[in-house]
Amino acid sequence: MEILKNILSLIVLVSAAGIWYFIKKRPNTKYRNISIAVLISCIFVIGIFFKENKTKTESTKPATTQVASSSSSESTENTKEEKTSEKTSETSTTQEIKNDGPKYTEASNTEFATHLTTEINNQLANTGYQVVAKPVGKNVLYLYLPQEAKYYSKVEIQQIADNLYQIKESTFKNWAIENGYDLGSTYSPKLYVKVEDDTTIAEESGALKKSMKVKVNN
Repeated sequence: MEILKNILSLIVLVSAAGIWYFIKKRPNTKYRNISIAVLISCIFVIGIFFKENKTKTESTKPATTQVASSSSSESTENTKEEKTSEKTSETSTTQEIKNDGPKYTEASNTEFATHLTTEINNQLANTGYQVVAKPVGKNVLYLYLPQEAKYYSKVEIQQIADNLYQIKESTFKNWAIENGYDLGSTYSPKLYVKVEDDTTIAEESGALKKSMKVKVNN
């Protein structure tokens, strides 16, 4: 896992250098866009590995217990810890099964749009690109890219849209859990990828198996 992370980090550096090279040294729109797409993909994958490793580290971190003066006290403390763990596990399971979380409203969608904007821009900080997520009602989200994205090839737009969709889904899941929403009855808003002149270049489609569909023919 560490080797793969190092390889991805190297690809990120090479892609960033490629963006700079094909903009400043040898302008080439096609290779620049490919470098950007590769960079976004690698950053997204590294982000997933980092969260997974962090989660595994936290879940396997041994609980520290204070040594009691007698074996009887130590046994009592261990019993309390086991009961606490069981109670926590039971509470988490109950929260996932029961639809007892808050309702996802227009205000909720606005809060998530702000959170998603920050999350994506943090991942794109090294590229110089910035996006803006705009909530529409409680079930729709517009994600605005720079105007030049409108003229990318269909393949490039598809790759970027797929990556943005995956970021939106994973970010929504973590955000919803942190804010007490029940994932059994709360679903992420439908994603539309737009550019600055309000042209939709890709949108989320499908009922059971969702995916991003490119809306321009470049």
